[in-house]
Amino acid sequence: MNFPNETQTKKTTAPKQVFRLYRHLFVLVFAIAILWQGLLFMDMRLGQYYDELKNSFKVILTLDGQVDNDLLAQMGETLNQKADIASVKLFSAQDGLEVVRRQNPQLVQSLLLMGRNKMPAYFEIRLTDEAVRNVDALLANLTSEYKGVKPHYNTDHAQLVFMLGLCKKLLRLSLWGAGLLFLIFMFLVEAHPADKKKSHAPSAVLSGVLAGVGAALFFVLLIYPTGFLNTAIRAFTTPERQILLIAFCGLLGWTLSKWQKF
Repeated sequence: MNFPNETQTKKTTAPKQVFRLYRHLFVLVFAIAILWQGLLFMDMRLGQYYDELKNSFKVILTLDGQVDNDLLAQMGETLNQKADIASVKLFSAQDGLEVVRRQNPQLVQSLLLMGRNKMPAYFEIRLTDEAVRNVDALLANLTSEYKGVKPHYNTDHAQLVFMLGLCKKLLRLSLWGAGLLFLIFMFLVEAHPADKKKSHAPSAVLSGVLAGVGAALFFVLLIYPTGFLNTAIRAFTTPERQILLIAFCGLLGWTLSKWQKF
């Protein structure tokens, strides 16, 4: 009967994988998640400010003297057909008085003392996003085309709408560009062949998810001292955005577990 030689090479067994968290991976994903969280908060709030500012900007075209109703309707139709004008509303002298009455009743009494004919008919015009930038040139053309028309608007308001819209577009393009680059990085890592030692680890996904949740809690701690946490959270983020960010962090952790260069 043959007994195995003690000097015979023993078969080595691979060490059993222990479920653990990746500290380096967590810190890296946590930092990225905080940056994404801040950019998403800024993007949402900037978009809300832009919409409010754009909706509040309008141009008032007053008409000198009494103008026939048919002519007013014709002018409104031609104005509405212009590509740079989003919408046109016609207000008669009586409509204008009712608008002023709702906003400032005392001013209406002063206007009535001056006479009803002192309140002119006017058009309320809202411009397209592209036309706001060149509002001065656009209204100069309108005043030369329509005689007896006088525009009233705030130039600084128009410039602020344009600049805020530009910032919104640049930020949105930056977010999409960064997201695309992250997806390309993940694809390159997944497509690169690797040995068995560099396999994916489920615990890395958990580390990424915890990093995403930690980034959300980090901003909650920043907002909490303000005293209006619920209102602030609704103004800066949505559940869909948070779920998407946490899913991204988990996917990034999964990819980094194979990359292993952190």
